[in-house]
Amino acid sequence: MAAKTIKFMAVAALLIFGVASSAMAHPDSAEKTGLSQDLVLTNFEHSLRMEEFPGIVESTIYNVVVFKSRFPQLDYAKVATMLQRVAKENRDASLTYKAELACLYLNLNGGFDLNTESGSSDHSQIFKQLSDHLAQKFLAAQQ
Repeated sequence: MAAKTIKFMAVAALLIFGVASSAMAHPDSAEKTGLSQDLVLTNFEHSLRMEEFPGIVESTIYNVVVFKSRFPQLDYAKVATMLQRVAKENRDASLTYKAELACLYLNLNGGFDLNTESGSSDHSQIFKQLSDHLAQKFLAAQQ
């Protein structure tokens, strides 16, 4: 039974990643393929609820950030609420930190472009960019 659940969750995560990746490939590709950006946002919300699979949650946080950088005009309120929940309730300090950074990024009012074209499979590069930018904003506000 547990193996079946794990297999189902792995397939669901791959499906979510595939839909999100295809939408993020090119900013106008969603219109060309008929991809529902609302469906992607809903899938993000569901994936963030999978606490028993920290890898899925971390990947989803990364995908949310990249999706926001490509589609800034969408309403991310529900996803931001889920990220806040992950940040408050998760025991993994790394996930908590990344969820907080992503939530802050979703709430920024423009003025910051992420370099998501690096092609690196290391997600930490995106979170470092977020952290550095937020630190600069904080220091500028302190002066």
